[in-house]
Amino acid sequence: MAIPPLFVKAARQIWGFEWKILMNGLAPSDSKGNYKRPINLQKQIQIPSKEDLGNRASDQMPGLIIGKSCPWAHRAWMVYEIKGLKNSINLHIAQVDNAGGRWILDPPIKGCSTLQELYRKCGTHQSKRATVPMLFDPGNKPESKSRLINNESAELVEILNNWPIYDQEIELSPSKYKKQIINWQNIIQENINNGVYKCGFARNQKAYEKASKNLFSALNIIEENLQSNGPFLCGENLSIADIKLFPTLIRWEAIYHPLFKCSNKPMTSFPHIIEWRKKIFHMYTIKETCDIETWRKDYFGALFPINPSGIIPNGETITTIINN
Repeated sequence: MAIPPLFVKAARQIWGFEWKILMNGLAPSDSKGNYKRPINLQKQIQIPSKEDLGNRASDQMPGLIIGKSCPWAHRAWMVYEIKGLKNSINLHIAQVDNAGGRWILDPPIKGCSTLQELYRKCGTHQSKRATVPMLFDPGNKPESKSRLINNESAELVEILNNWPIYDQEIELSPSKYKKQIINWQNIIQENINNGVYKCGFARNQKAYEKASKNLFSALNIIEENLQSNGPFLCGENLSIADIKLFPTLIRWEAIYHPLFKCSNKPMTSFPHIIEWRKKIFHMYTIKETCDIETWRKDYFGALFPINPSGIIPNGETITTIINN
């Protein structure tokens, strides 16, 4: 039996109305339908000194909370691994609660079973969903009050790169690269890292076309630079610029191409990016931070407005993608 056209039209209108309500909560936009990422808290307190950290017990060390699927948390996790910060920062991995749309802490941290509760325990009220990454200080005494250090990923990678106690003498933001890193930050942040979300969360065709154009124009710039000035963005050495870009591009085939409609060109159109990505993947312990099955489960399972069926697609392993 054919579905009456009026029923189809009414269903589309109802779904469109409800979709906009859901998207307003998930991904705010401007009046033209362009996705606008909410501003993080960007609060920072004094970082513990080397002497302070040296006198603390292991359970009194600051805690870095990340989520495996979050690219913003991924770059903080990368610096944590590269610099060897496990002896002075405790790493905690939050899990996505798809039904509740929140980050849960299992096991609990400081008596908190959700990230929202931990923010409140640190004296910080998040009116919207609490975000990762988050670096907090539990204090150096049992009675100390927990405090938020920072939850803005761009600032956090700099904080972690300059952390007082580390195992690896690796400088990811040397002064000779300062201007280049700033330039890459300006290109990467809005056009690529935010750009994939602007494609996926665009409210209309015009907003999508604009985001897609800017995204692939920026990728062309990256590709040309790696070809002429590689193997890394600033030349011979891995830098903060590479770390800020890697989490987005390592998720490309699994997430952003199929789910966010970043499909103007396949990643195979950028051979130098592929080689750059492969090189970083095999450096230090970076591969241990890449969990493609969790990415698929969290993105396809949690983003109901752009995947209402909740179907999690099959796909290649991270090793296959990297080695293609």
